[in-house]
Parts: sequence; C-alpha cells; structure tokens
Amino acid sequence: MTLEVKNLTAGYRNKIVISGVSFKLEPGQVMAFFGHNGAGKSTTLKTILGALTPVEGEVWLDGERIDQLPIADRIARGLRMLPDRRGVFPDLTVEENLEIVAHANCVGSDVRFRVPDVFELVPALRDRRTAVAGNMSGGQQQMLAFGLTILGSPRCLLLEEPSVGLQPDLVESLFGHIGEICRQQGISAILVEHRVASAMKIADHVLIMNNGEVVFDGAPAQARQSNFWEYF
Repeated sequence: MTLEVKNLTAGYRNKIVISGVSFKLEPGQVMAFFGHNGAGKSTTLKTILGALTPVEGEVWLDGERIDQLPIADRIARGLRMLPDRRGVFPDLTVEENLEIVAHANCVGSDVRFRVPDVFELVPALRDRRTAVAGNMSGGQQQMLAFGLTILGSPRCLLLEEPSVGLQPDLVESLFGHIGEICRQQGISAILVEHRVASAMKIADHVLIMNNGEVVFDGAPAQARQSNFWEYF
C-alpha cells in the first residue's frame, strides 16, 4: 500500500506538536522513523491512524484521501498500528487472543494472515499458545501484540517500538519477520524504534524528526553518511 503524508500539522488542544510533515512510502517498503523523545513520532502515527485530527495536511492511502475518515474505516482499508503499550487481552490465552481478533479481521476470501499463519511466522507464539497472556513476560506479550497486528489483510503497518521488552535475539528475529512480510506481501511499514542499528538493517527509507519537523528524508546509505546521530 502506498502511504502519502502531505504537510501534516497536528497536536493536542492548542499545542502544535508536528508541523509540515511530508513523506511517501511505497508498497513493500519499511521506513525507519527516528528522533529523540518528544520529536513528534507518536503524534505522527496517531494522526495517520486517526486518533488525532490534523490541523492541516492530508493523509492518502493508495490514492484515496483518508484523513477525514474514522479509525474503523482506516483499519478496514488495511491500516494497522502496534502501539508502544501492548494491546493484548491479559486474561485470555495466546490462542484466544488471536482467535478473538481474527473473528473481526479475518473476513472474506482474500485474507493474508490467519491464526495458523501467525503461528508459522512467529514460532515463539506457537510454543506458548495455551499460556495466559497476562502471565507472560513483557517480550512475549510484545510478540503477541505483533501477531494481533498482522492478523487479517494488513496493507500498511504502523509499528511503535516493537522491540520493547525483547531480548536481542528476539529483536533480530522479529525485525527479520517484519522485513520478510513486507517485501513478500507488498505491505508497507513505518518502524518507530530506538534500536537504530537493528532497524537500519531492514529499512528501505529513513525519516528523522526533530522538534516536530522532518530533518532527514532519504535512503539508509545517505543517513549513515549524514550527521543524523545528533538527533538521538
């Protein structure tokens, strides 16, 4: 899915947090989205999803303007978000979590990812399918949250700090899954992440924000040659 953000300005109440944010993400691309705390990364994702209404600017998905649509309609069009706080049902097992979300998301004959597909893509979940989510470690809950995010027919993933709580080996495994899923399925993804080196391994595109504005937009190789480290 092509995601295009044009001159996006948004904030909370009377405070502007992001201003003039623009970028374009092509199908199959992973965009590493960097910046220090408070730079405006979360606000950008929330505005794309529809949790915040932009003051100015536009959001387009595959040539359709969606910034005036409710969140449910954006999700129905394939937009998915993994929040920085795990969105799991703590009293249900891993399998029950997946089944309840699949009931809502896996509708129709062209579904990309059903529950068995998630277990195949994320083996750590398959091994814990009967475990109660609330009793699992933070890293295991994060893997489950990712599994819930991709259920159905996602076309653009908004991933906010997916590595939180994960051991280094699981981070590499999860990021490998993200890159593989996006490239094989033509799914675009925005990856907000503090593990810069790991994110750069799968990124096709790098966006860096500082004080609510885009200060770098380009290829990973260009980012490595720049002084982008000053923004962390």
